[in-house]
Amino acid sequence: MSFIALAHLACASVLGPVRLGDQAKGLIPDSFLYFSPRNPGQALLVEKATQRAYLYRSTDLLKPFRVYPCSTGERSGPKSARNDKRTPEGIYYVTNAFKEHELASIYGVRALPIDYPSPLDRELGRKGYGIWIHGTNESLKPRDTNGCVVFRNKDILELSRYIHMRQTPIIITRKINFIEKGRLQREGAKLKTLVMEWLEAWRRSHIERYMSFYGEDFVAQGKNWHQWRAYKKRLSEKYSRIDIRIDDLQIFRENGVVLARFAQTYRADGFFSTGVKRLYLMKKSPDWKITYEFFTRQREIAAKVPAAVAKRRELSAIKRLISGWKEAWQKKDLEGYMAAYAEDFSALGLDRDGWRRHKSEINRKYRSIRVAVRNLRIKLLSSKRAVVRFDQEYSSDRFHDRGIKTIQLVKRDGRWKIKEETWVPVKERAAR
Repeated sequence: MSFIALAHLACASVLGPVRLGDQAKGLIPDSFLYFSPRNPGQALLVEKATQRAYLYRSTDLLKPFRVYPCSTGERSGPKSARNDKRTPEGIYYVTNAFKEHELASIYGVRALPIDYPSPLDRELGRKGYGIWIHGTNESLKPRDTNGCVVFRNKDILELSRYIHMRQTPIIITRKINFIEKGRLQREGAKLKTLVMEWLEAWRRSHIERYMSFYGEDFVAQGKNWHQWRAYKKRLSEKYSRIDIRIDDLQIFRENGVVLARFAQTYRADGFFSTGVKRLYLMKKSPDWKITYEFFTRQREIAAKVPAAVAKRRELSAIKRLISGWKEAWQKKDLEGYMAAYAEDFSALGLDRDGWRRHKSEINRKYRSIRVAVRNLRIKLLSSKRAVVRFDQEYSSDRFHDRGIKTIQLVKRDGRWKIKEETWVPVKERAAR
């Protein structure tokens, strides 16, 4: 017999009988904004104020399917630190399931760990771990746990039949807020529309429209709003076509935070991934805005592409880089021009910042600049290194020259960048 033991307190004593009449008639908990009709299921709503848990079926939200007495943490308020004896408040999912023979006796006959800290909890700096839904071999006593949600053994056995791992939401709240069914449906429909419009903007690479769904304080993968925009713009330029599909959309709310959670499939040129996306939205008057975004990758495949096809793609990408670099140079678009250069670029004894100052001075000096690129030759040295050579003719209102330009390229974050460049005048080259 094996035992799984964490430092939880056993939960004891008795709660009085639960009466379904305590539910507000004709009203629905405002947590349940949207369930995918393609995948109906259950949701468990734990109310700390009354020490009760309500099991709802998504097909009938006007009344709970089951109601159970439960016990939560000794101390009030949401969990934020290790050993604070509080039960978390938020939207969670079960990550595992243990039966009686796998458990120490304090957990009763069944235990279901939940994913606290959630991605949002971690982003907000909330600490602690080991929050379970489990049974007890003692009598049930309210507010008598280290943070777990505890049920009578007979109830956890019944409840566990309806909770599916990583699918059934466990919503833990201080007090349930009930609202009228029609209003809830309108709010849910509005948020579903927001998610679908966000998806369409992403799918079509309409970056400005896509970013309009994000709040100014947005954070994901360590990136702020501006860094996220630049990151998505790079990907839209890297992939000529992307296809994103979502399924099993769920939208829930707890304490002013909305979670839109769904299965996501992403396909692009030579790339495929599947996983679960979580969008956390907050009300930024007057609109809901995405404040945090998390993706749990379940499968990622770099599709095998024939070598000849892969080579053509890389050559095309490099040609686009050189063309855009040349156009930005001619237009004296310093930002666009410098975007072609790697952070560790060097030439003529100058680093990237020195090169930027050098080009800025030239732009101020000349009213007009013309650059001609002829006889372009590209050599791929590896999947991340290439050399480009071409005949370059440069002219401005006060200067003219011709020569051979050699550019060393590196590929970083899926994009080719200029790492080094040299130029040899034609007459100097002819003398060698």
